[in-house]
Amino acid sequence: MKKFGGALIILLMVGLVIASGCMGGGGESSTTSPPHETGETSATSTTESPTTTHPITTTTSSQTTSTTTSSQETPTTTSTSTAPTTTTTTQTPTEEAYWEHPWEYAPINIDGERYLITYYKYDYKVQPNQSSPIYEYIIEKSVEKTQVHVYGQDMEMNKVDVGEQEVYAYTTVVTPVKAKGMKDTLTFTIWFVSNQSEAFLYPWDVLWMSYVSPTGSGEDFVGMMFEYKGSRFIFLNPTPFQSGLFPYFEGDQETFDELNDDLFNLYIGWVATLHFGIWYAWEDRNVLIPQSGVWSDMQGHGWEWSTTPDGTVTYDGKTFKLVDFQWKYKGAPEGVSMDGKGKFSPYLPLLVEGDGHYSYSDPQTGENTVIYAYFKLEDLKLEKVS
Repeated sequence: MKKFGGALIILLMVGLVIASGCMGGGGESSTTSPPHETGETSATSTTESPTTTHPITTTTSSQTTSTTTSSQETPTTTSTSTAPTTTTTTQTPTEEAYWEHPWEYAPINIDGERYLITYYKYDYKVQPNQSSPIYEYIIEKSVEKTQVHVYGQDMEMNKVDVGEQEVYAYTTVVTPVKAKGMKDTLTFTIWFVSNQSEAFLYPWDVLWMSYVSPTGSGEDFVGMMFEYKGSRFIFLNPTPFQSGLFPYFEGDQETFDELNDDLFNLYIGWVATLHFGIWYAWEDRNVLIPQSGVWSDMQGHGWEWSTTPDGTVTYDGKTFKLVDFQWKYKGAPEGVSMDGKGKFSPYLPLLVEGDGHYSYSDPQTGENTVIYAYFKLEDLKLEKVS
């Protein structure tokens, strides 16, 4: 437990350091976060970094059609007259769609029906630095309501039975394709009393580490379970159901020591390259027409981005329109640069495909580190909301 728990604490600290700067780099101030034209919106990340807003210059393109009609009078005498030519210009109707719920666990509308995502599968690649190999994993997430038997401990560390409780279970299954130390499938389940977007829609979230302490166990967190190579480790928090008790844990923790590097890889690629506030810049824009935007504070911080509608994708028998995106960010004073490209659907809260780079320079040594990550949504399952 000491080795595994220590590694988790270190990883959590790394996440907090990344959150304190521009997602990991150089202490960027809040004045360089992505903007909105129609108002200020605060986006909450898994690293709890604040997102502020600034104006963006946006250009959009639309199509028009011209219709020309002419008429000519039939001569009734020896003289002929011609009516003037008239031209009318009308705006072509354009379908509108806005990416209103990026990374938010909300029902989606399909042909007038409401659905919830209950499962998804990502192909995930990460290169934690430019000298490292590219590691690859298959990540599957699912959510369901279930029952879990909860225990706690009293002041004398005696086991206390709190009984069966109804919870939301969020299960992550990580299958290594090319891993650092992971040799088998890792299954990680976390239980909450209520529905938690960050527990389900983020491919890999590290904030659950903060719960593994008596002071960090909240009123909604129930517990978690690791399963790997036939071993199991369980941590349970009785606080939501009975006060005055301490968390309870059991299992073989040392089995998970070989996962430390892979847990770091799963976290760092996501937080550094994909979980960033740029997605929220498209909440108020019709993404079914081509558009682009730029922004700069004239002090070394700047954005540029573009979106173009392109094709469709089908999941669980439902077809979704896709939008290509590209974006770049540079924070010269902090030595940070980022870029990303891929596809999203305004009708899905999850990114369909994306890869990106996150580059930062160590202020002490000047050494540059480049992190690369790639995600592709391979499958998802939908459940109609009654």
